[in-house]
Amino acid sequence: MLKYNPNDHFQLNAPLLVTGVIAGIILGFTFHSASLLILMPIVSQYKWLIDCFNRIVYSDQIKALDRLTNSAKLADKRDNYTIGRYRNAVNYMLDMSNPRYYLLAVDANGVTNTRNLRELANEVGAAFHHSANLESVSNGKAVYRINITQSQGQISESDF
Repeated sequence: MLKYNPNDHFQLNAPLLVTGVIAGIILGFTFHSASLLILMPIVSQYKWLIDCFNRIVYSDQIKALDRLTNSAKLADKRDNYTIGRYRNAVNYMLDMSNPRYYLLAVDANGVTNTRNLRELANEVGAAFHHSANLESVSNGKAVYRINITQSQGQISESDF
């Protein structure tokens, strides 16, 4: 399960790093352990470490979510200012527990673009380079099923 907000890009937090160094010094001298001196500053930057880990392990999925965020379909056709509000409000939750498909929950946080959810399924599929279908809609949250496995089929002239 990958929770992703396109606006959260964590960086080193200097006040927490200073606090971690001070706590490491105090605990290191208290328990006579040099490992606490090293471990406490590292633990103080847990959000940055988790963000770096996710960007390395799930790099393809995060790139796809970024492509989806930058899609022009996320704006209402009648309101050009919506695209900025939507990008500031959107939250993604990508469930990758099934090897055959992903479930992407898009929480729009009350943005009026929920009228175009079927069209957005095409954008979700294009961002992940696989087909996507709208599974369910409830309380401003849309769930899309992204089919990861590609089925092979025969194409004949009668299909055209």
